Amino acid sequence: MKMSKPTVAVIMAIVMFSCNSTKITSSGKAASGPTKAYKTILVWGILTEKDSVLRSKMETHLVNDLSGKGYRAFSSMEVYKNRAFKKLSEKEVVDEFKNTGVDAVITIALLNKEKEQVFVPAGIVNNGMELNHMEKYYSSVYDRVFKPGYYVTTTNYFWESNFFDVAADKLVYTARTKSFDPSSAERLAHENGMIIVKDMLKKKIIVDKIPATDQ
Repeated sequence: MKMSKPTVAVIMAIVMFSCNSTKITSSGKAASGPTKAYKTILVWGILTEKDSVLRSKMETHLVNDLSGKGYRAFSSMEVYKNRAFKKLSEKEVVDEFKNTGVDAVITIALLNKEKEQVFVPAGIVNNGMELNHMEKYYSSVYDRVFKPGYYVTTTNYFWESNFFDVAADKLVYTARTKSFDPSSAERLAHENGMIIVKDMLKKKIIVDKIPATDQ
């Protein structure tokens, strides 16, 4: 079966859209023990100023995911406004968060963003009985062997998120994720927020729902 470039591109787009483009590559809980009843969480995106729009989306989606579990979650860009990109010393960072009155801080750091080229073959060969006639098989394989394929450029994002207990000034949870060529910044932020919250629940860093009396 022969497929044109547009057809192959459409199929690739459908496959990519139907699957999450963000995956956890590693994660861990710093210490064992009962889940602490955190109530107020600050989401802090660590990106360059040129990525401020993406930072805002990453923070907002994670804030919404945490709020959906009953936490009082805040975006650092909302709290600090034009100070969001100010470089602080380690002590200033800790003091700043303690003065803000939050129980925990979760960071979203963009470690790397890289482009790569992915080769798309000119034709796709079906397996099985669909190619049981010589002319069909020859036509399909001919396109694959003799017609050149082409390359598409993709962008991969590599993230690190750390969850800190502010009062104890201690790392509680860490995770790294990879986002493979997301279709939009909105989707990138949406998937990353969901997958991080899901993993924190699985590792019992946070609880699934905070009772209303504890909020």
